[in-house]
Amino acid sequence: NPSSAVLAPQEKLLGQLTGLQPIAVHDPFWFQLLKFSQPLTKLRPAEVEECLLPFCAQLVVNNHKTKHFAKLMVQLVETVKGITSDVREIPVRAINTVYLVRVFVKYFTEHATREQIIDLVQAEDETGHEGDDLVVLPAVIEALLNFLTKVEPSASLFLLHLECLNLLLVMTSTQLTVTPGTAGPGSHLFLEMMMKQLGLAPDLTKTLILHYTSRAAPPARLPLYAPPPVDAGVMSKVGNAAASLVLAPFTLPFKLMVKEKPSASAPAPLADVSILLLLVLVHHDPSASVADPSEAINPYRLAVNNARDTDYDANDPEKAPVQGVIRVPFGALFDTIGLCLVDDRSTLLLYSFIHGNTAFLDYTLVRTDLDTLLMPLLEMLYNAPRRTPNQIYMLLIILLILSQDQSFNANIHKLVLREVPWYKERILPNISLGSLLVVILIRTVKYNLSKLRDVYLHTNCLAALANMAPHVQNLNAYASQRLVSLFDMLARKYNRLNKDSPSRASGAIESSTNEDADDSDGEGSARGGEAGVSTPGAGQVANVGSDNSTEEFTEVNIYMDFLRIVLEIINAILTYALPRNPEVVYALLHRQELFAPFKDHPRFKELLQNIMEVLNYFNSKMESLESVKAMSVEKVLESVTANARSWRGETIKLFTELRFTYEEEAHPEEFFVPYVWSLVCSHSGIPWDSDAINLFVANDAGSFGQGATNDQMEVYSPVKVNGNVDRDQV
Repeated sequence: NPSSAVLAPQEKLLGQLTGLQPIAVHDPFWFQLLKFSQPLTKLRPAEVEECLLPFCAQLVVNNHKTKHFAKLMVQLVETVKGITSDVREIPVRAINTVYLVRVFVKYFTEHATREQIIDLVQAEDETGHEGDDLVVLPAVIEALLNFLTKVEPSASLFLLHLECLNLLLVMTSTQLTVTPGTAGPGSHLFLEMMMKQLGLAPDLTKTLILHYTSRAAPPARLPLYAPPPVDAGVMSKVGNAAASLVLAPFTLPFKLMVKEKPSASAPAPLADVSILLLLVLVHHDPSASVADPSEAINPYRLAVNNARDTDYDANDPEKAPVQGVIRVPFGALFDTIGLCLVDDRSTLLLYSFIHGNTAFLDYTLVRTDLDTLLMPLLEMLYNAPRRTPNQIYMLLIILLILSQDQSFNANIHKLVLREVPWYKERILPNISLGSLLVVILIRTVKYNLSKLRDVYLHTNCLAALANMAPHVQNLNAYASQRLVSLFDMLARKYNRLNKDSPSRASGAIESSTNEDADDSDGEGSARGGEAGVSTPGAGQVANVGSDNSTEEFTEVNIYMDFLRIVLEIINAILTYALPRNPEVVYALLHRQELFAPFKDHPRFKELLQNIMEVLNYFNSKMESLESVKAMSVEKVLESVTANARSWRGETIKLFTELRFTYEEEAHPEEFFVPYVWSLVCSHSGIPWDSDAINLFVANDAGSFGQGATNDQMEVYSPVKVNGNVDRDQV
């Protein structure tokens, strides 16, 4: 193969590198060793690793006598330090040095013990004495971070930047190979050293964010391996070429005049590896590496949480730069996340910023074009079957965090969408963003009930709806109908569970609707008796069909709580926004028979009293009209709208407003670290050895990184969102 042809001339030198004969650090041997005929980046990564595999294994055995790997890293430090911004040619030797070190480090993290890795990176002085002050690793990390943050990635240095980032990413991969719960000081040697770079960490964080937002295209003819594209056929290629020639006179002037915006589909290798490295660093928990957890500092997470907008108070002389506080363009970050939100990496980055950085959250909430972010987010929830469960969790938590802000809940109803082209069940012309959000959240609950069957997902959806309820304005007819049908669906599920349970909380409620009836939109049916739900805080599955009456009784109560939340959502709309929501009143009148069977239920009685007051009021108004049965839908709605304006609500009982907030659990890394590394394995292009992975269970044999997807892996720790939804009644 091509890799063998390139590496064959260096085999003798590679044998000396990994042999037993020590070579001085300044011997000419090192220059000859790294003098490959072409950049190793042009070759297929898996082939290069296969060719170097015996040398990697031999170096682990012999390095304790020669210290050759530490000397190789000295070559890396000296080479990278010698690179400046005025370099005009691609520094092939520097690229190959970083690449070779990366291959060795990857093998060490996958196959060497913690003690062997420590020995591999330890140098010695000329007398052969070892010591902590002679460890070369800090110099390597510092050299890499200095280069990445201080030297611009010009066309000639683009590939070296990419390789340095790949090396740092591989250095952090001990997280992938160390069994969860067994990590201690020294388990993540490279990561621990990166966490100590308090001075350079903010600059690296800023650099990674800027790479992500710019999504710079790679220079032309870059010597970088790319998987062969799928052959579209000769005639297709000829047709595309002909079209390009015909349209060139028309498209070329336009391209010259208009600066193209970053594209989510265009290749952006620097941006792709930057976001992966940023996520790994931000979600690393350093507490396992120190004796005193209070001393555990993650400077990269602090940099993200404390970041400020580049343009905010930029011209105010009193707003002097604060040490350790980075400034990044929030506008570009917001736009790029919206552009790339279909990708799990961008979803997780958005979560990291809006949960940890209050300044970015505030910036997001005051944007007038919230549809830039919310439309791709809602489209992904609409296409939930094609999304990963982890991404669905993240999207819902993002919505829950946003819904905690009252201005957000009000503004989403002011933004009207002309159409929603990706919504296939029906045409939704001139629907408000708020109404669409209600529709999609309810649709997600129905999908979860029929497919995922996870109680946390239900809770997050209903919590967001509850936060939005008091601020609903002009909820359209379809969203109002879906809200009432949500109560119907959960009621049928509750009745089924209550009938099947030996320990009945209050007896099954007989509903006027068919218990097994399918949902009217075909968006999922309320099937009972088979669902498995997660018990709070444990991430374990309770099967409704089992013989465990305690588990059955628990699920009955869970759905009883869900029904109460839906009733509180309807109550909040009727209490605080009835005159502005005639369609909600109409939907309740149309399906009012659903609520009567529950009016004496001890958990629902007080809430249903308010709903019944509203129904009785509007029923009395309708009865006063002549030939009400012959009235059209439009006439009935006109009557409801007119009477809604005169509604005073004196008889309505006021309840404390239902508010939900999201909080991470005590150990969020148990969810986020496996999640992040599943993304690294899928998107980095690095051929990870699945047999060496201990963080989660890899479902297929061989290597990841060559077009793998998240579906190839099963997360080791509980795959439930580490967050809870707390009710705070104010």
